[in-house]
Amino acid sequence: MKRLLILIMGAVILSCLPGCDAAGGGTGAGNGLRSNNDNVKYWGDEGSCGENITWTYDKAKKTLTITGTGEMETPETHMWSDYEIDQLILSEGITSIADGAFYANYGLTGELVLPESLKEIGEFAFYGCEGLTGELILPDSVETVGDYAFTRCTGFSGISLSRSLKYIGVESFKEMHGLTGSLILPEGLETIGRVAFSRCENLRGDLKLPDSVTFIGDYTFAECGFDGTLTLSKGLTEIPDAAFTSCKSFKGDLVIPEGVTSVGMRAFAEDGFDGTLTLPEGLEYIGISSFTCPSFTGPLVIPDSVTLIDSSAFLACKGFTSLQLPKGLQYIRDDVFLQCEGMTGELKLPSSLVVIGDGAFSATSFTGELTLPAGLESIGSSSFSGCSKLTSIKGFPDTLRHIKRSAFIGCSSLKGELVLPEKTAYIGTDAFRNCPLLTKVTFGKYVKSIGAGAFAGCDALKTVEFTGDIPDYYGPSEKEPSFPEGCKVDAPASADKLSEIWAKKASQTGPGNGENGNDDMLSEEPWYWTMSLTGNIFQGGGYYADVVLYFDDADILVKINGRDFLTVPYYADQNAYSEEEQVVLTDGFFCRDGCITSLKFENGFGNDEQLYAELVKEDGSSEEVVFHTGSEECLYLTEDAP
Repeated sequence: MKRLLILIMGAVILSCLPGCDAAGGGTGAGNGLRSNNDNVKYWGDEGSCGENITWTYDKAKKTLTITGTGEMETPETHMWSDYEIDQLILSEGITSIADGAFYANYGLTGELVLPESLKEIGEFAFYGCEGLTGELILPDSVETVGDYAFTRCTGFSGISLSRSLKYIGVESFKEMHGLTGSLILPEGLETIGRVAFSRCENLRGDLKLPDSVTFIGDYTFAECGFDGTLTLSKGLTEIPDAAFTSCKSFKGDLVIPEGVTSVGMRAFAEDGFDGTLTLPEGLEYIGISSFTCPSFTGPLVIPDSVTLIDSSAFLACKGFTSLQLPKGLQYIRDDVFLQCEGMTGELKLPSSLVVIGDGAFSATSFTGELTLPAGLESIGSSSFSGCSKLTSIKGFPDTLRHIKRSAFIGCSSLKGELVLPEKTAYIGTDAFRNCPLLTKVTFGKYVKSIGAGAFAGCDALKTVEFTGDIPDYYGPSEKEPSFPEGCKVDAPASADKLSEIWAKKASQTGPGNGENGNDDMLSEEPWYWTMSLTGNIFQGGGYYADVVLYFDDADILVKINGRDFLTVPYYADQNAYSEEEQVVLTDGFFCRDGCITSLKFENGFGNDEQLYAELVKEDGSSEEVVFHTGSEECLYLTEDAP
């Protein structure tokens, strides 16, 4: 009795809803529904769905017929989603299909014939209707395909778009795995939403974006199967993230049109292009992993307008034969040209260059002399590792602050003498390992540390000379000596050993009495922003690249030149919300050239996490030092970068 009352009340409510009057009733397979559970919604056998549109449902034939003129309107976004429909008849005169009208109707089967009067297909209109088959033909009257309109309609075997089409929504044709043949985008099309054709992996042929297209979203054509060429619209100003990623069968040249200023992250990653790459003058930004296409050929010319080439932009592009960098480029990010092993000839670095990021030119084939720019400050970890055809380095600039870990490891053709600038403070672990033709190294007056194995395997190296105090280095009796066996170390008679000075000062500035500490707080598991500290390695920037801070739950382990130097307890308010309040407090500790009491946490460029501190020296002077988790260039870049 209760169920009967509910059904009667439901029928009354439906009859009162505006825009759709339903007649008939009941549920179950006998009414053409897919099941008879309580979740199935049945709107009767006939009714209205628009001011001048009516619909009827033939239970026996499982045919839904919608007739009339104007826009379709439904009070229920999934109006016919639970009807089992073997044939859908949409009459001429209908101008739109309502949002969600057939959403996820797995019982809708057969070919879909759309009326020539149709102008708009609503959001989610046929989402997930896997039983629809044949070619999807959008009549030339259609101007708009809404978001998710045909997402996962896997039964269609081909697609023909309207010649009047202006707008394709978000994910409109995503994962239509059954689509084969070509995709022809009409002249006049303006917008293609994000993920619109993603994972239509059986589409073939060329893909041409007409010049009328001014916007495409991220992942628009990701993982599609096109096996011809790609022509981009001249109306585009940017290529968004992953727009064409993993289109592994594209062939031929790729031309980025004039007017494009930005190419987003992974825009063309892992694509199959086997011709040349042309980048336009006016391009400013090349995103992370944007062109990681191993089969590109010919020279790579990056226009002078480019101000930032982001991480791994051309990673493993083995087919490029040469490289021309922008004249005004200041920073080369990490791994940008890593494993571009086909690049050969002279590497000409722009005079404006300040930082060469970690792994930037690793495993390339550049030859001859390497000329470093006059204003260069940082040579990153593994930045030239495995560049076995470089024969010499023409002068290290006076501005150079450090040469990081493995920077020139395996540069087996480097020969002759290295003269390092006066203020170069750190030569990292394995920096010149296995450079067997180097004969002498002269260090500048203010060198602080030389890492383990820095010149190991440099068999011809017979003499190293210190011109100031003796830096910390790994001696012959240690596991990984900084210099090869038999290498003579010369230093002024008056030179002090920096490692002994550091140890003495550290003992005089111990952890203190714990005034800034709180044992209860320190014993808690860090959370919120302090999770960025725990387990992370923060390396010093600039002249302090030999210093590393390692955080565990309650202590900071300070390392200098790879050696455990001291451990100091710290306190941080895990609940601090703003960056102004996110501060690491200690009772003071010695850090190579002076003492640090507190460190302020900041989120830097990209994923770089940074700690800024005031370092107070023995003479009372101070300087700002920074420790961070990323490549050196992150200290110079801001999120406002293009």
